Amino acid sequence: MSQSQILVGDMDNVRALAAILAKGVNCLNSGDPNQPCGKCQSCKVFDSGNHPDTFYVTKTERASIGVDDVREQIIAPMSTKPFSYKHKVFIIDKADTLTDAAQSALLKTIEEPAPYGFFLFLAPSEHSFLPTILSRSFLRKVGGQQSVSMDTKMQQFANNLADTIHNLDTYSAFAMYKKFDEYKENKETLQQLLDAIYLAYGHKISSASPGQIPEAWLNAASVISRTKQVISQNGNTQLAIELMLAKLSK
Repeated sequence: MSQSQILVGDMDNVRALAAILAKGVNCLNSGDPNQPCGKCQSCKVFDSGNHPDTFYVTKTERASIGVDDVREQIIAPMSTKPFSYKHKVFIIDKADTLTDAAQSALLKTIEEPAPYGFFLFLAPSEHSFLPTILSRSFLRKVGGQQSVSMDTKMQQFANNLADTIHNLDTYSAFAMYKKFDEYKENKETLQQLLDAIYLAYGHKISSASPGQIPEAWLNAASVISRTKQVISQNGNTQLAIELMLAKLSK
């Protein structure tokens, strides 16, 4: 099971799943974190609200979760081993309010986690997360949907687009719209493809040397997120994709 998971969807459902996973990962009887026994000492302590190895990360003084919050509530506690159980579980509620600086400060912790670290990011959607965070986390969409999975063909298309579009002129970029034909008729499938493209940029960024990441790659995240938003609000799909392709090719 991934040590870093992003749970998105209806927040009541997201928080309910987070509670199950947080309890299950330290359950003394169940071998499946998705199904805690509810009877062992760890489960009972969790249900009491006083589990010594469960940490709820919240914003303190500002409207967002900032660098100081991350350092004090996650990075510092991670420097020591769990008090009583196998994992230290960090539940970051309203993770969509994490500032970019806070996400960057947290990156190394989730990139090279201690074996006992377990992170749950709770948010309405994945759009607020940096590609580098997304690429190092397992994305789960909550609310009757299964965890995000992408077929090989979709992944190859996404990777190819991210690798080539910055070398194209605007006309050639527009021509790539035809390659979206088999995905654009189903809004859910199209959104999944856009997620795949978003993650493709995340992998490119995470594999690049510090200080040598093209600005176009960093800007791609906001361009793709905006496209997903327009399509989810029943905007003109063709116009939204063509505009995305044009901006990505710049």
